Amino acid sequence: MKFNILFILITFFVSANSFAQKIINHNVKSGESIYSIAKKYDVTQAEIFDLNPKLKGAVLGLKEEVKIPNKKYKPEEKKPKVAKNEVVVVAESEKTSSSEPYITHKVEAKETLYSLAKKYNVSMESICDLNPELKTGNLKVGAKLKFVNPNPTPAVTENNVAETQKVDEIANVNVVHKVLPKETLYKISKQYNVKIDELVKLNPGVENGLPVDYLLIVKKGSGTNAVIEEAESHATETASAEIENKVIPVGNLAKAQFLIEKASEHLGTRYRSGGTTSAGFDCSGLMFSTFKNLDITLPRSSHEMARYGTKIDKSQAQKGDLIFFATFGGSRVSHVGMVTEVLDDEIRFIHSSTSSGVMYSSTKERYYARTFVQVNRVIAE
Repeated sequence: MKFNILFILITFFVSANSFAQKIINHNVKSGESIYSIAKKYDVTQAEIFDLNPKLKGAVLGLKEEVKIPNKKYKPEEKKPKVAKNEVVVVAESEKTSSSEPYITHKVEAKETLYSLAKKYNVSMESICDLNPELKTGNLKVGAKLKFVNPNPTPAVTENNVAETQKVDEIANVNVVHKVLPKETLYKISKQYNVKIDELVKLNPGVENGLPVDYLLIVKKGSGTNAVIEEAESHATETASAEIENKVIPVGNLAKAQFLIEKASEHLGTRYRSGGTTSAGFDCSGLMFSTFKNLDITLPRSSHEMARYGTKIDKSQAQKGDLIFFATFGGSRVSHVGMVTEVLDDEIRFIHSSTSSGVMYSSTKERYYARTFVQVNRVIAE
C-alpha cells in the first residue's frame, strides 16, 4: 500500500515537472539510438538534431546527455509586474461609481505629490486644495487622497431627459437645458458632449454663475423658434438683473498697490505645498500671507477664498481683487492670484504656480483664459 502511494506521488511529481520544463535532458542508455529516443518522447529526429547539432553523424555515447523538446510544456502566464514607484489606484476608486465626481487613491511607498500630479494630470496645488490635510502635513504612505474623476458619467434625470426631448421635438436641432440644483457647466458640457467655451458663447454671463431653472442654450440651429427666443431673453434678463442688483464696493487702490508691492517682493520664490513664508508658497499661501499685511485673514484654501469678499463681474475687476481659476476641469476653484493690472481685454495677476513659483501671468494666456472662474473684491473703501 505504501509502495503504491509512493509510486503515485513520484509519478505526479515527474508529470508536473515535465509540464514546467521546456527542454528535457535525457541520458543515453545502452542500445538507444536517436530514432528510439525520438519515439520515446514523441518528437522527430530533426527536432532532436535542432537542439543537438553535434549529434548529426556522431555515435551516441553511453550516458551522453541529449536535449529533447518537451511536447507537454506549457509556458506559465506571467502576471504584469507593478513598478515600485508606479501609482496604483486602490479598490475604493474601483468601487466608486463612474457618475461620482471624485475617486480615492491610497498613497503607496515612494509616491510624491509630483508623481501623483503627473499620474492624474492635475497640478500639485489642486491636490492640496482637495486634500487640505496636505497643507499642514506631509504625504504619508497609506493616506487616502481624493482626486477628480477624469471620466465622470453624468447622471441623467427624468427631468432633464423630458426637457431635452421636449425641446428637440419643437426645435429640431436646437437644444435648451433647464438647470437643476448643483449642476455645473462642466457637468452639462459632458452630458451633451459640447465644450464649456461653446456654452459660454451661447449664454453670455453664465461663467459668473449658473442659477437654478436657468434656460441654458446648449445647441443652436440655423433657424429660430419660440423656445430659443425665450431662452435667450431669459439669459439676457438674468445676467442683467444679477449685475444691476449686485452692490459692487469700490476698491481701495492705495491698499491694493501696497499689497501688490508686498506680493512682488517674493517674485521667483519657489512653489511649496502648504507654504506661507519666503521659504516657499502655494497659491493660497501667497494670498494668505500678503493680505495679512492689512490684517485681513483670508481662508487657507483657494476654494474657500472664492466665497470670501464680494463676487464681481470680470469687467469690473480692479487692482487688489482676487482672481480664481479651475485648473483641473469643471467649475470648482483650485487656484487663486491677485490682480495687478487691468487692461481693455486683459487682466494681469500675481500668483504662485507649481511650475515656476511666484510670478506674473495674464488671462490672455490660453491656459488661464480657459480655466477662469471668477473675480472677488476683498478690499474696499
